[in-house]
Amino acid sequence: SKEMKLQNILNNTNLPKTSDIVIIGGGIIGCSIAMHLAKTSSRSITLLEKNTISSGATSRSGAMIREFYQTDFLIEMAKESKKFFEKSNINFVKNGRIYLFSKENNESVNNNAKLNKSLGVNIEIIDKNQIKKLIPEINTNDISLGLFEPDAGYVDSVETTYEFAQNGINNGVQIFTNTKAESIELNKNGIQSINTNNGKIKTKIIINASGAWANYINKSINENLPIFALRVQQVILKGNSAVKPMNYCLMDYSKGTYLRPDYGNTYIAGEELGYEENDIVSPDYYNQSSDYDVISGYKSRIVSRLPSFDNTIIKSGHAAIYDMTPDANPILGASPKINGLFYAVGFSGHGFKLSPSIGKMISELIINGKTNSILKKF
Repeated sequence: SKEMKLQNILNNTNLPKTSDIVIIGGGIIGCSIAMHLAKTSSRSITLLEKNTISSGATSRSGAMIREFYQTDFLIEMAKESKKFFEKSNINFVKNGRIYLFSKENNESVNNNAKLNKSLGVNIEIIDKNQIKKLIPEINTNDISLGLFEPDAGYVDSVETTYEFAQNGINNGVQIFTNTKAESIELNKNGIQSINTNNGKIKTKIIINASGAWANYINKSINENLPIFALRVQQVILKGNSAVKPMNYCLMDYSKGTYLRPDYGNTYIAGEELGYEENDIVSPDYYNQSSDYDVISGYKSRIVSRLPSFDNTIIKSGHAAIYDMTPDANPILGASPKINGLFYAVGFSGHGFKLSPSIGKMISELIINGKTNSILKKF
């Protein structure tokens, strides 16, 4: 029934005996693919999640939405995704995003800004004075120039994933949580079935959207993807009246940090990855709490940029994982080896903002067998 609520359905344990399409992974990517497939296809779709919806990397995503990227195809994907977020029922806070760079990046920043503008991204190069106008207290000693993207912002990562999941359910997707995909069985034509801790489903099409766990299910079919789990940390800073409010998403490439406002006078901050902390882990056995020296280091870098943030308190910290690939771009599309197997993994920390576009491309590939020109890049 179309009216079934997400809560009621997630305790569902009666796995179907057969399903036309099975999606592994209930993060933002798996749920986006399910939602897009269900919108355009009448095939039966089952999504398996070993824990709960959005319990992996998604729940700890900064969930910042932007269009600015360094390559044309990622810009196109980000633009399409941002349009999707704008039209959805999701609370998209458009607070604008400021990027800060030191002098050695001048040339590449200018070239990137040109590329983005030529593709219709609303972004401006700003000098030190303009940066100070936007953030009066900012220390710009090491800054040469910045970029300002006024239409960028953020959403709540868990709320968004539940919205995508509910959308899928309304169009007939069946979601099973606490259901672990354990192995894939093949026959001479391709896929025969998938085994889970709650039973077996006969299927011919499987989409692996399990992030850093991608190779766990792949052991059974002997296809190893170049993905590793990188532990990354975030700190939650609590402001008070002595802290000058910072209303923008701030990407500070000179200090290697990002900062974004969150609800209730708090801020989420972390590292703009440069792999200084090469913390490669097992996705099942990593320390999910933070290291005090690391998160207090983030805070001190932010204070050196925004002095009043000395008055914030470290409310909490945690670690998440990125499913990294060697070029930090995702592995998308059909398996070169196994008929009926598809991948949407390896997002390297920037999958959330691209998820609507990924869902659409993968669903078109499966329904029409169409590899669009962007998908060919991956």
